[in-house]
Amino acid sequence: MDTEAKERLIEEFRACLDGWDPDDDTAADDETGEPLVNLALLFSELSVLRNEVRVQARQFKTTLDEMRALSELLGEQNKRLSRDLERAREAQGATQRQAERRLLLDFIDLRDRIAAAMVAFEGYQPGFFSRLAAKETRLAQALGEGIALTLSRLDDALLERHVRPIEAIGQPLDPNTMRVVGVKHDAQRSAGQVLSVARCGYLRDDELLRLAEVIVNKKETTA
Repeated sequence: MDTEAKERLIEEFRACLDGWDPDDDTAADDETGEPLVNLALLFSELSVLRNEVRVQARQFKTTLDEMRALSELLGEQNKRLSRDLERAREAQGATQRQAERRLLLDFIDLRDRIAAAMVAFEGYQPGFFSRLAAKETRLAQALGEGIALTLSRLDDALLERHVRPIEAIGQPLDPNTMRVVGVKHDAQRSAGQVLSVARCGYLRDDELLRLAEVIVNKKETTA
């Protein structure tokens, strides 16, 4: 039954109730001469209409429950997807940071080699005949300047990536950033104080890249 038919029946029932006289049981027509509505048929149709409304209400409730369950399922799947994406993003960030760490350690190792070459060059003392050869002298000077320039550029590149050397000399031994590779005795220094660095350690922000290998002051023991 469509909506228009339902509304027509309701209006006819309302008109019948408004014009109905309980004392006039013999009246068959209303004042306009039109036949009165069959109340039994009207009640029957209204009962059918009520049943249809109930059925539609149950169907609507069932549909609403299904939509609510689907919405909850989609919400859970969305949360699960968000967690998976976050874990994937964290894993990708950790992988990238680990790759950067290996690359920086390679840079640091290269710097160690160049710094060792610079120390060797600075300690080089040309002989008398070498000083007489101006060409060889200029070549040695150019070589030293090139090594120093390369070392400076490496330091700048590390600094741009927030990598800095660990300040160890004169500091008390820190086992979190330093490893003892030797001991000496200096009466002017306190025990456990770092006297020199055998190999420089490095930090990237607050992350330890490499431990510093240090020589520490050892307290003198009495016989």
